[in-house]
Amino acid sequence: MNKITITLSENVWKWWKDNPCINLSQLAERELSRIKELEERILGIYPECGNPKLMFDDKSYRCSKCGYVYR
Repeated sequence: MNKITITLSENVWKWWKDNPCINLSQLAERELSRIKELEERILGIYPECGNPKLMFDDKSYRCSKCGYVYR
């Protein structure tokens, strides 16, 4: 597993010290995965087939290669 260094503001640091049951590694992993998924949707790259083109029909995105529908 790779290691990273993060910097927390003083307020967040104090809050975290008062709530030690929160695992920062799991929280960071979950949030980064969520942001990655949002970025892929916004940038129009479907992660399963790697297709860079999504079609938008005012309600959902559809992969132009495999037809998968984002809701």
